[in-house]
Amino acid sequence: MKRRLAVTLAAGLLLGNLEPAACAPAQAAGPFESIPLAPSLSHGHGWAYASLAGGAGLIGLSFALTGHANRTYDRYLAATDPPEVERLYDETVRYDRLSSASLLTGEALIATGIWLRFLRRPAASRVHLSLSPRRCSVALSF
Repeated sequence: MKRRLAVTLAAGLLLGNLEPAACAPAQAAGPFESIPLAPSLSHGHGWAYASLAGGAGLIGLSFALTGHANRTYDRYLAATDPPEVERLYDETVRYDRLSSASLLTGEALIATGIWLRFLRRPAASRVHLSLSPRRCSVALSF
């Protein structure tokens, strides 16, 4: 088996079909083909940052509203006049609901800001203008 392989290789070398690596013809090194990179889509993150800042502000406001509702509730517990008791209770409920709404809205804005800034990928432009002798001048992609 080894002898048959050696005879085949020798015959290939003698006939010129096979060339050993040391005798391989040298090829002139040409420049690499340049491949243009797709332009990066630079878009602002203003809405994302505004949403994050608004959400943080509303969450902070919810803590202030909760504090006011707690102080009003403490005054409600100490009040003895029935109209005053009713007014303080209504004010406590109103500030407690405003605090909850502010907290939930702030959390929604924070989530929206994170989505806008880090998770959403902007849609690529479908119409490209390319001025090159090898390409069309206007290309529409789907």
